[in-house]
Amino acid sequence: MLIENAFHYLPEILSGSNYAAQDYEAGIVNAVSLAVLQELNARNVPNPLAALSVEKLYSSTGFERPDNNPDKKRHLRADLFVDTSKTFVASEGLSRFGWRHKNYLEAKFFRPGSASSTNNAALLLGDVIRLCCLVPPMVVGSSRKRNPKLSPCDGDPSADGKYSDICVGRYLLHVYEGSVQTLMGKKARPWAKELRSPSGSKIEVKIGDDKSDTFKKALSSDLGELKVKVGFTNRVISQLEAAGKTHYLCVLTRIDNFAVTLGDLSWTENEKREGLESKAGAWRELQAKVGKHLLFTSKLKKKGEDMPPTGDELESLEDAEDDSENEPEPADQVEAPVPNAENPPQK
Repeated sequence: MLIENAFHYLPEILSGSNYAAQDYEAGIVNAVSLAVLQELNARNVPNPLAALSVEKLYSSTGFERPDNNPDKKRHLRADLFVDTSKTFVASEGLSRFGWRHKNYLEAKFFRPGSASSTNNAALLLGDVIRLCCLVPPMVVGSSRKRNPKLSPCDGDPSADGKYSDICVGRYLLHVYEGSVQTLMGKKARPWAKELRSPSGSKIEVKIGDDKSDTFKKALSSDLGELKVKVGFTNRVISQLEAAGKTHYLCVLTRIDNFAVTLGDLSWTENEKREGLESKAGAWRELQAKVGKHLLFTSKLKKKGEDMPPTGDELESLEDAEDDSENEPEPADQVEAPVPNAENPPQK
């Protein structure tokens, strides 16, 4: 689909002639953004630039900090946000292929010498956790009008903890330059290997079960009991290796379903766009705890998280929640109109 199609431009961008060398993660995000823009233009989407946002806020109010500094908050942002609602192709059937209106993408570009293999693994899992715990599970468009319970991030939480018509997609783009074993560690963690495998489909990780104290401390000692179970679909493009030359492995992971548990708090989403929280308000508590503690170490936290949101950023969040564009229809197909039905052609 749209983001998946854009992903296939990456080899050309990374290795094609007359393309600038990509040395930083921001360059990869920019490249994917331009590829998505090309896809939107090909579909004649009006004002396609309005469908893209880089550094998209996860929360308008920000998150508390582990050091409990009253004068600062963590303003965490996704690398890329893609709104596909104006393509006007949504249907219930298409949603079963993984199509969603509001799509959050986190990106990682692992290069030799950029960080230790343990920290690289922590950064990769950190993005999976961000996508599962911090992304607001929104309900927008016509679904908001017919859905009495909306979503756990909108209004009062449901008493039974059940939600439906969630329209959010979650993508993880991870690109590796050089030896993956060197970048991620020769004693690869099974979940990390599964995440980059063409046949990968699910992982289950508990932070506190990892044998490395450095890994656990990097993610957060306060999240040792955090457990994530994720079902996903991988698209993998691998470059043939050549002696003395760099090579790339590009992976796009689309999260299809997941369950996150921390103590008595849990949040689950399935492929049918249904959500379930362990108790009323559990998702908000879970988002607040993860947003507070995850990857707060000075070496690993993202640049700009101390920067308060601008007025435009806050306005874009409100616009997303008030979106009235088309949502997936309940039927897979709509009966096509019969041309000239009143005067059918003579046989």
